[in-house]
Amino acid sequence: MHDKLPGGNEKILFVDDESSLVEFNKERLERLGYTVESRTDSVAALALFLSSPHAFDLVITDMTMPRMTGDVLARELLKIRPDLPIILCTGYSARMSEEKAMELGIKKYLEKPVEMENLARSVRQVLDRL
Repeated sequence: MHDKLPGGNEKILFVDDESSLVEFNKERLERLGYTVESRTDSVAALALFLSSPHAFDLVITDMTMPRMTGDVLARELLKIRPDLPIILCTGYSARMSEEKAMELGIKKYLEKPVEMENLARSVRQVLDRL
């Protein structure tokens, strides 16, 4: 079944404060051929990105995280690389909507839980827009 899903060889930074979700999604993305760096802390993810801003082709981040929310992280990343594709994942969030995410420059807004097929297709759509 998974062999019908689109994959690639780009490098992805995956950020979520739930380590089980990070591991699960890192594994799913690696099965599709991607190289994945992950962080459970958005401040650490920003520091990693700052150390090498062109090392990543895509950032996938959760919205609700301690210290720095996904929208703030996205805003900081886009200041450095305005062309960077970002996918924002969220459970229910009163502060964020798909429209607000698009206004920030986020390329895709996904509601949790994200199905494998939706994840695979969304990643490809966002990367292929470049």
